[in-house]
Amino acid sequence: MKKLNQYGAGLYMVLHYKEIRSEINFLLRKHNFAGALQAVINHLRSLIVLQSTDKICQHIHFLGMIYGRGNHYVKYILENLFVRSLGGLRRISSVNAWAVIEAQLPTPFLEVLKGQQIHNLLISK
Repeated sequence: MKKLNQYGAGLYMVLHYKEIRSEINFLLRKHNFAGALQAVINHLRSLIVLQSTDKICQHIHFLGMIYGRGNHYVKYILENLFVRSLGGLRRISSVNAWAVIEAQLPTPFLEVLKGQQIHNLLISK
C-alpha cells in the first residue's frame, strides 16, 4: 500500500473536517501542511470548550488513521504538532472528558506521548 504524503493526507483532512474545510484548503494551496494540522488542533480546542467529546474522539481516531498510513514526513509532523498539543488539550478539558479522550487515543499516539514524556523527564533531571 502506498504511503500518504502531506498532500494526500491534506486532501483527506479537507474531506473530513467540514467545519474548517476552507481554512485547510487555503493552507494546503500554500504548501503548509503543518499549518493545516494546526488549524485542526485549534478546531479540537474549540470542540473541547463546547464539550463535544464524541466529535473530538472521532477526529482523533481519523488523525490516527492518517498517522498509520502517512509517510515519514506526515508522521513527523503529527508527532511534533498533534501529540505535543495533547498536553494543552488535557489542561483545558474536564477530568471526565479527558479520561474519555485518552481512552480513545490510538495506540501509536499513546506510544509517542509516553516516549515524549520519558524524554522530558530525562531532560529535566
